[in-house]
Amino acid sequence: MVKILPFILFIPFFTALGFPGGEPGTFLSYGATPRSLGLGKTFCGLADDQSAAYFNPAGLSQILSHEVQLSHLPLYGARMEYIGYALPTKFFGSFGLSFINYGTEGLDPRSPENYQGNPTFFYENAYIFSYAYSPIPNLSFGMNLKIIAKALYIYSGAGFGADFGIFYKPLPYLSSGFFLANLLPPKIKMLDFGEEETYPRSFRFGLCWRTYEDRVKVLFDLLSPTKGISWEELDPHFGIEFELIRGLFIQRAGLDKRELAFGLGVGRTQNKFSLFIDYALLLHYQSNFLLLPTHKLGIALKFGGFRVWAEGNLKVFSPQPGVTENLLGINLKYTTKRKVKRWQLLIKNELGEVVRSYSGWEEVPTRLTWDGLDEATRLVADGRYYYEITLVDTHNESFRNYGFLTTVKTTGPAGKIKIKE
Repeated sequence: MVKILPFILFIPFFTALGFPGGEPGTFLSYGATPRSLGLGKTFCGLADDQSAAYFNPAGLSQILSHEVQLSHLPLYGARMEYIGYALPTKFFGSFGLSFINYGTEGLDPRSPENYQGNPTFFYENAYIFSYAYSPIPNLSFGMNLKIIAKALYIYSGAGFGADFGIFYKPLPYLSSGFFLANLLPPKIKMLDFGEEETYPRSFRFGLCWRTYEDRVKVLFDLLSPTKGISWEELDPHFGIEFELIRGLFIQRAGLDKRELAFGLGVGRTQNKFSLFIDYALLLHYQSNFLLLPTHKLGIALKFGGFRVWAEGNLKVFSPQPGVTENLLGINLKYTTKRKVKRWQLLIKNELGEVVRSYSGWEEVPTRLTWDGLDEATRLVADGRYYYEITLVDTHNESFRNYGFLTTVKTTGPAGKIKIKE
């Protein structure tokens, strides 16, 4: 009979190539989605989508809509799959469910006498339940309860663990996060005669600085084990994200001790629904680029939940100064966690310039009208016009959306006029 036990010694080889170190559970500190990987594996201080459950569950308190994340992440000698769902509620905090599968197939088992057995597999799965709650504005706490299942050939084991996170946003343009992984460390024993494997504790600290109307985000994460901390073991990560075209095209770049990363996000937001496709390219410069680049792909879907949007009642609008009956009706629709403190609606031209603004305090009107004039009461030029609407609630949480409003067209169709001589 061929014994698979000696092959266990080679499992850390696959782990060390793709992850920072070969300790148990390092697949839980690598990265869950192409977005975070394209940001150099930073996310703890941003944590603004469903994958916060992976980096810092406290960040789930920022989630405003139902979110689904799907990722396929090829690694060196293995691969990782991620599926996640997040649910925000009005009174009971935010919840998340995540499933991670890390493994490989077609392994070549050998006996101590070097006899070859049938190809086999290795996998490590994580089932994570997340919860986040914000007791006061700008501060939230979160936790993960997780089950880890591990299998190699006919041997398997499982363990239970817990994580803890904090998210704090002291300023509108600065947020921070702290994540303690394996506060309750999972313990797994795969063989009756083997040693029990304990997942080590580690912490992650992150910062995110926002600028240019939140379209640019600069991130920094620092990862380290909780025991024997030294400068050599500190693992810094850097990332930057730039929303080049709002709600449509995003660029990313990142860097850590092993890899240089680039990423793209392409998608569309339409009222209560948004879909983004994310891609990341990782270059392993630590190996002097001897290891081939890896490509990561993912899908992010958001729907329902707490949102705000606007709709124009005319797709094509032909304003006429002085004619009060010829107005564009703008319907405002929103669902928020708390009472609205203030609101603002901006109408922008194709260049992103604000031509008209509306704002107010507390109650949001359900309908506004626009006469086609700018702030200086001049008729706007023909072209496509867009809206940007922002609500701020009593906890200073912002709800923002943007989209197409109408097309202004004041010129009639081309024609010919005959003049008799």
